[in-house]
Amino acid sequence: MDSPLCFLPQMASDKAIKTRQSILDAAKAIIIEEGIGALTMERAATKAGISKGACMYHFKSKRALQAALVEEYAAHLSSELARHEALFDGPPEETLVPGFIEWFRSFDHDNHGWSTVGLAIHSNFVHDEELMRPVKLWYERLHARIAALPEDVRTPALVAIMAIEGFFYSHKFEVDLVSPKLKIQAWHFILENLVHNHAAAQTKH
Repeated sequence: MDSPLCFLPQMASDKAIKTRQSILDAAKAIIIEEGIGALTMERAATKAGISKGACMYHFKSKRALQAALVEEYAAHLSSELARHEALFDGPPEETLVPGFIEWFRSFDHDNHGWSTVGLAIHSNFVHDEELMRPVKLWYERLHARIAALPEDVRTPALVAIMAIEGFFYSHKFEVDLVSPKLKIQAWHFILENLVHNHAAAQTKH
C-alpha cells in the first residue's frame, strides 16, 4: 500500500499550480477593474489573498508576472481559435475563416474580460519584443497557415482574416460603433464572397 506521504509532492504541486493561477487571475482582475498601471506585486498578492513573499515565490518580479500574463493571453488566443474552428466540419483551410467569424461573434460580447486584458497588453508592451514574443508567435503561426494554403485560396483567406481582425481591434479599442445588424451583414458578405463563392468556383473547375 502506498504511504500517504507519497501523495504529498503531488498535493504540493497542485497547490502551487492553483496559487500561481490565482495570482494571474488577480492580476487580470486588477487590469480589468483599474488598468494595467495599477498592477503591482503587492496589489496582485492582496487581490489573490496571499503574502507578497508567496507571490514572489511564483513570480520573482513584476516583469515575470507580466510575461506570464502575455503567455496566458497567447494560450487563450490559441484555445479560442481552435474551439471555434471545431464547430465546423472540413479541412483547416475551410474552417479557418468561419471559425474566426464565430470567434468574433462571441468575443463581441466580451466587454470586460480578455478584450480589456488584450488591449492593455498590446498597448503597453507593443515595443517590448521579448515580452510580446508569445503573441507574435501566435500571429506567425496564423499567417503561416494562410501562406501554406493553395495559391487560389490564399488571398481570399488573408482578406477575410484581416477584415475580421479589424472587427476585433475596433472592439478592443472601444471604437466599435457598427450596429449588430450591419455586423451580421458584413460576416455574411465575407462568408459568401470570400469563402462560399470561392469554394463553388473551385467545384466548377
